[in-house]
Amino acid sequence: MSNTNSVRWNNTEAKIIAFAGFLHDIGKFVGRAKILSEAELEKLKNHHANRILPYNKEQNRHTHIHSLGTAWFILWLEEELQEVMEKLKSEEDFLNLSAKHHKPETPLEWIIAMADRTASGFDRESFEEYNKEFEVRDYRKTRLHTIFEQVFSNKEELNYRYAMKEVSPENIFPEKMDKGDEEEYKKLLKNFLEDVKKLRNRENIALWIEHFESLFMIYASHIPAATVGKVGKFIPDVSLFDHCKITSALASALYLHHRDTKSLEIEKIQNEKEKKILIVNGNFHGIQNFIFSQGGETNRNAAKLLRGRSFSISLYTELASDMLLREIGLTSLSVILNDAGKFTILAPNTEEAKKKIRKVEEKINRWLIENFYGEVSIGFAFVEASLSDFQIKENKFRNLWDKLIEKTEEKKFQKFNLNKHKGGVSDYLNSFKELGICDFCGKRPAECEFGNDGDKICPICKDQIFLGEKIVKEERIAITEKDADIYDIKLSKPIFDFYQISFATGNLTELSKTGKLLKYWDISIPEKEKISKEITAKFINGYVPKFEKNEDENELLNRILAKGKSEKTKEQLLNDVKNEEVKSFLFIAKYALNRKKDKPEKFEGVEYIGVLKADIDKLGNIFGLGIKNATFSRYATLSRQINNFFTVYIPYVLKTEEKFKNIYTVFAGGDDLFLIGPWNRIIDFAVFMNKRFMEYVCENEKITISAGITVNSPAEPVNIIALMCEEKLKNAKKSGRAAICVFGESVKWGEFFELEKNRKEIKNLYDAEIINNAMFYRLLEISQMAGYEKKLLKKMEKGEEVSIKKFQCMKWRSLLRYNCARNIAKNKKGEEREKIVDGLSQKFALWIEKYRGKMRIPLCRIIYDLRGG
Repeated sequence: MSNTNSVRWNNTEAKIIAFAGFLHDIGKFVGRAKILSEAELEKLKNHHANRILPYNKEQNRHTHIHSLGTAWFILWLEEELQEVMEKLKSEEDFLNLSAKHHKPETPLEWIIAMADRTASGFDRESFEEYNKEFEVRDYRKTRLHTIFEQVFSNKEELNYRYAMKEVSPENIFPEKMDKGDEEEYKKLLKNFLEDVKKLRNRENIALWIEHFESLFMIYASHIPAATVGKVGKFIPDVSLFDHCKITSALASALYLHHRDTKSLEIEKIQNEKEKKILIVNGNFHGIQNFIFSQGGETNRNAAKLLRGRSFSISLYTELASDMLLREIGLTSLSVILNDAGKFTILAPNTEEAKKKIRKVEEKINRWLIENFYGEVSIGFAFVEASLSDFQIKENKFRNLWDKLIEKTEEKKFQKFNLNKHKGGVSDYLNSFKELGICDFCGKRPAECEFGNDGDKICPICKDQIFLGEKIVKEERIAITEKDADIYDIKLSKPIFDFYQISFATGNLTELSKTGKLLKYWDISIPEKEKISKEITAKFINGYVPKFEKNEDENELLNRILAKGKSEKTKEQLLNDVKNEEVKSFLFIAKYALNRKKDKPEKFEGVEYIGVLKADIDKLGNIFGLGIKNATFSRYATLSRQINNFFTVYIPYVLKTEEKFKNIYTVFAGGDDLFLIGPWNRIIDFAVFMNKRFMEYVCENEKITISAGITVNSPAEPVNIIALMCEEKLKNAKKSGRAAICVFGESVKWGEFFELEKNRKEIKNLYDAEIINNAMFYRLLEISQMAGYEKKLLKKMEKGEEVSIKKFQCMKWRSLLRYNCARNIAKNKKGEEREKIVDGLSQKFALWIEKYRGKMRIPLCRIIYDLRGG
């Protein structure tokens, strides 16, 4: 890094511009809440209106009254949080910077004004038309529309809105509504103001701003950025949070560009054609290999390693973006997107900034090569942009985004600087000492023994186990400089040779004062109506099934002994389980067993795990072609909302829904997830997930999710079953979109639900003793024959040669009739039995004719559920 000062963000004016830009429209929140009395509002007007508000001569009044709300909020901050605002003092008045974006006069005020209009996607003429403003009677009742309903849609009437509530797992779902209650704004703002006063780390302005950003995300993500307008067909579908965030990022980049090019002049700031901005994409390459890396001789601590590696993906990506921001002189407000191993930031387009991008990329990848030998990398790609490139008209922003995606794709094939890193890893063999190779990864040199079994371990594996163990127990994580005085276990290898990780809570105030506390996050699973508000909430931790203190001991013992006896006492068995804390895959598999209806103390079924991998279909098309009036703000809003489904809602469901509590998160974020659980609960969850996802996207059939599921022994290596599951997901997507592959068969979700009805009907017949176990296997064999028949007929239609032996499959109809006569209603006689046999023969024939080999899905589920009973 260049020096400690730049690392710690002592660039005061850049912070001031960033935060002033972020607060520029907070007056809309204040104004719509109407918490000010007439006297207070009049006092504000007398003191500030002429200075900060435009004046409409035709209407003989001031316009954009929300800027008074911005002024009020800044005055409130100065009164309630004086020590914070003292750190934001400069020659330029902070209130003017933030509130005068509709009446700018100085160069810095113009920077925020230009950022505001650019974030909205306006060109100058459109913005001036918008700037005239007009009143809408019910603007306080207007609720945020969802972009999901508009994707690839020409609907005239939009039915879904977001409730005026803070972000929580339940509140992120849009609802069918038209208008809302005006008083909801007032309640929301009062709660927000109370929580602002509770924010931690006031002594560290950069850290406090990051906490404030997180809190504003919770409160302003469902507030429409605009409820009035004259430009085009106005739809309030961009959140206040996202608009403010992008305005801040643009303002920061513009300021640094003009400062460093010595062009802080109004006329030059107003120039929309000059390429002033860099849009930078960062990508973690090699995620699958990183998480599922194998090669060591021991399988001990495998689950902790898996958790630690999965968590490290998000951690490394977050810190890579942070390192880049610190080097350039930007704040956390410049990160527009950050999820699932990817991030996007806005930076100034200067030669110095480009050098710093390359410098940070090289520093990060040098560390990754030293520790992972080229298996993973983090690549930076960027495009230059003018302010006019962000405009809606002529699809300018969409074209700009396409260029960025092209650059990002190119980067996948240029992961390292081969002039510096060509050939083998230097001194690899010489790095091994007396302990030899690490027993856990089988790649790096071991540096110490680990655990009670004498396993030899390298620093990286030790760190990954440390993370995997701690993230299950702790809710908060502190990120410091590597030389920070931490009284706790910490990483053996500081990340990128700069960041240290601690789960301790002591001594943080002192570290915060000195600037050595760089990040302070809450990584807990969100509660129903609550997300952490005192510090930054980071949704980067997945749900893991644990043995709870109040767990039924008899149920645990019954599960442990479900399929056999043990020489250990009950107390020993319970102690063994409780000492583990996190449920192993072997134990999770036991929750696939079902209690027998006739003997509830007994279990039936198979102790297998199910592995689910799912992602959104053709996401690139959604962003590239599906969004009307594409702007950066809309992309940011949509991206965050998609990520919220996987990082806020899914972990919450796994934690709170009893039937899903034994499902283990390997990875969830961005637009995909990877889960392991009891095989039958995984199938149930896939159904639940698809149903809820479609509700989340307003039943828009152009936004779908596909899934692949494998059923495996819990003893199989995770890297092997991960590859198998990935293949099943690919098979599901071969059928287009909105599909699931399970038991080796791919079907559309609609077909899957029909097959589920068939399964329940077949199971009811079994419970009523109409059909027996043998009939399941006969139906499975016959449906497979019907599947072969369909393939055979297709070959014949094409004129291909077919062996006579292949025609055996065409006997399935007669075999079905024969087996129905042998295995159906054996406890019935005469006409009653004949009637049941005839009816079910016809029903089964219709099902098999329609679904062919796909009948394997309901039949295998039944067979596995009943086996061993």
